[in-house]
Amino acid sequence: MKRKRVSIKAVAERAGVSPATVSRVLNNKRNVSPEIAERVREAAKALNYHANEFARGLVRGKTNTLGVIVPDIDNTFFSRICKAIQQTVEPTGEAVFLHNTEGSVEMERKSMCELASKLINRIFLVAPRMPAPEIRALADELGIRVVVVDAKVENCRLSAVWVDNVTAFIEGTEHLIGLGHRRIAAITGPASVANSQDRLQGYMVALQNHGIEMDPSLIVESDFTIAGGYDAAARLYEGTSPYPTGLICSNDLMAVGALSFFRERGIQVPQDVSVVGCDDIDVARALFPPLTTVVQPIYELGATAARLLSQYTATNDMPPNSILHARLVVRQSTAQRR
Repeated sequence: MKRKRVSIKAVAERAGVSPATVSRVLNNKRNVSPEIAERVREAAKALNYHANEFARGLVRGKTNTLGVIVPDIDNTFFSRICKAIQQTVEPTGEAVFLHNTEGSVEMERKSMCELASKLINRIFLVAPRMPAPEIRALADELGIRVVVVDAKVENCRLSAVWVDNVTAFIEGTEHLIGLGHRRIAAITGPASVANSQDRLQGYMVALQNHGIEMDPSLIVESDFTIAGGYDAAARLYEGTSPYPTGLICSNDLMAVGALSFFRERGIQVPQDVSVVGCDDIDVARALFPPLTTVVQPIYELGATAARLLSQYTATNDMPPNSILHARLVVRQSTAQRR
């Protein structure tokens, strides 16, 4: 049987004061004597009173809840960022409200508006598809604070934390070059996503630095999913000749899809093709062979974002952007070119 919620009126009656006095005590107002405040707290404790946070939010014009908007919660990269945010804010008593957009710009806009309508005026926007100026304009219109996570933001009044993806993919591509590979393919994420463009830029810079001519037929755009990686590998290895001996993927999920295609076609990794991923999701080291990957500081992305928003809330001054760095972990999916 569901227990009936204890009302503020019941607390007031037990303490022998008015409901307004109970409200002042529970909201830590100073215009109540210590003796009365203690009596109210004892009454609330005896009745096991829990304030309706949403109702209190209506009075304050805000709630003790943070919004997190992600493009794909099924992708463990994003779920781990959410976990980091939640664990970082947990000691403050703040709750986290999640919206999933399926990578849709329209859903991002709708999610920001819906959260603001629920008086959630502090939002983490993870790997957004919206351009930064549009995010800034919508945040101003809605009167909310936004921290962008995992997307580079420059020359725009937004606080953000992201990874230096250009340098990361220079390192990942140079690892393949150092193993003797010259015909190196790239499976990229959607061209509309800034991270995809940065990773592609790093790949091209590495080729240029080593005097390797870029072949546009070796670059295939996909969608950050396992199925997308499988289809992209099929396009590469059924439509080019000679085959690439090296492959770098813009995330681990697409690398998983590529490995599945290779296994079906009898293409051996790393004997026939060396594969590099990006992110270091949990499954990366459990694959066969274990995946060489560009390790993103996933937990640090979420935790840093939480600290930026906390600073923003406390000072009302937008904190400076934070740029993190990835590192390459070499496993058994890459080897010297035969």
